[in-house]
Amino acid sequence: HYADIPALRHVHEKAVADGLQDALDAAFKPCVLTTEKEEQLQRGLGVADIAVPFDQLTTTLGGEHDVWLASCSDFYKSPFGHPGQPCPQPFWGCFECQNAVITAQKLPAILLFLDFITEQRAALSDSHWSAKFGRVWGRITAQILPAFPAAVVEEARQKKTAHEQGLYLPPEAGLA
Repeated sequence: HYADIPALRHVHEKAVADGLQDALDAAFKPCVLTTEKEEQLQRGLGVADIAVPFDQLTTTLGGEHDVWLASCSDFYKSPFGHPGQPCPQPFWGCFECQNAVITAQKLPAILLFLDFITEQRAALSDSHWSAKFGRVWGRITAQILPAFPAAVVEEARQKKTAHEQGLYLPPEAGLA
């Protein structure tokens, strides 16, 4: 009751909203494997700061479970759906999934998708764009790209042009 000052209510509400957003970001932080961490795993060495179990990572990195923006440990065992059924999330839901592993080989596709969602800013209202792409844009720009050295990101930018010609986005990507 002592803090219920109408003039400061917006400050308190913003602090609560920021805290909840921080908790959400921490809970759904993607598993990003830098080139060094990936090499350690391929040599059979564990990586201490990765929350995903070692055996799950090694099967995921084999390539047979790749989806467009990530490697998936089990597309038919999504935390967002029923076991045995395909993952019901739009493909950018990988950035908030415990099954997803982001590696340097996925950076060209991620950069292509980042270009796409940036272009969508012109086509959608600010509120609609924020609701649809705001969180994933933040994950890519604040958590995924900064995890890789600038040279690796630049190399991915060069490779991105080869992927652009065969780019197909599912209908849910462009629906307003």
